[in-house]
This record gives sequence, C-alpha cells and structure tokens, in this order.
Amino acid sequence: MQETKQTLYELLAGVILCFILFLAGNIFVSNRIAYTLGLLIGCILAGGMSIHMHHSLEQATLYDAETATKKIQKGTFLRFFFMVVALIAALVFPKWISIISVALGVLSLKFSAYLQPLTHKVLQNFINKGR
Repeated sequence: MQETKQTLYELLAGVILCFILFLAGNIFVSNRIAYTLGLLIGCILAGGMSIHMHHSLEQATLYDAETATKKIQKGTFLRFFFMVVALIAALVFPKWISIISVALGVLSLKFSAYLQPLTHKVLQNFINKGR
C-alpha cells in the first residue's frame, strides 16, 4: 500500500516536471495565454487522472473479480469522459485554451509514467541526503 502511494507521488512529481519543461513551448507559440492555460488544464487533468486511477485500483482490491472489473471499467470511462470534456472546451474556446497544449498536458501522465524509474531514483537520493 505504501509503495503504491510512493509511486503516485512520483507520477505527480513527473507531471509537475513535464509542466515546467513544456512551459518552454511558449517560445514557439503566438498565443502564450492559451498555450499556458491549456497546458495547465491538461496537467491538472493528468494529475487528477493519476490520483483517480490510484484510488480506483485500491478500491478494486476490495471486491471479487467481476465487480472489480466493472468498477475499473467505470473509472476508465470517467477519466476518458473528463479528458474529452477538456478537449471539447479547448475546441469551443480556442482563443483561451490551446487544444494542442491540453493534449500535451494530458500526455504528461504518459511521459511521467516513463520517467517514473528516474523520478524514483532522484527522489530517493533527495530523501536519503536529508537524513
């Protein structure tokens, strides 16, 4: 249980790191407000999705296989729904929200998952030096 929480924190740290790195994209865009707002929305959504995924998987262990499968599918649909809502909001308000940066923010969860072993190592070194 503690290991899954640590992995969640590492994923969230990766999302924050991706947000900071992707902010450099402001150099290449004309509408910096839309880019930054879209990236912020996407990264907040990515963080929320990772927290929800952790909670859903934790809850699924309390049920039998059939019920757990249904609950996980329901959670997956819910996360997908919110992602689609964010993308539609970017389509409706293109002056304020960049759809590309929303997608990039949501993809930060994927990048964060790939970076997790590195994030784990860095955070462990940071924690051990603090002792």
